Amino acid sequence: MKRYAILADGRRFDDRTASAAGTEAIKRLPDAGSLADGIGNHGIGFQIIHFAEVAVVSPVFYWQWGSVLANIGQMRAKWEAPTEFGNGVKEVVGCIWEMDVVSFEINAWKTTLLNDVGTPAERLATYLEQRFG
Repeated sequence: MKRYAILADGRRFDDRTASAAGTEAIKRLPDAGSLADGIGNHGIGFQIIHFAEVAVVSPVFYWQWGSVLANIGQMRAKWEAPTEFGNGVKEVVGCIWEMDVVSFEINAWKTTLLNDVGTPAERLATYLEQRFG
């Protein structure tokens, strides 16, 4: 899983919080399939850990059925307990800063995995090397 961090003004990256967000994401994600799995998920995705003004929020996305981006729902931790992730607002996919990352990842997936240049393993390696920002 690719991981990104976004820092609001005045917020700092914290390894413990990021690690807790990663651990919680793994618990919530469905069992990973394979890149060749046409009916399930591909075991590939990305997580955004946003050290936002009001809380730490962490949307998590994964690829399935070739061209479908799925998510597990936003995770959220209060600043008073930044390593204890619960559920975020159900309707929220992410803020505009998070959507910049999502847009980049969609384009990277489309231009690498959904073309016929190279083997699937080579295309995956190229995709995993691409990073927003």
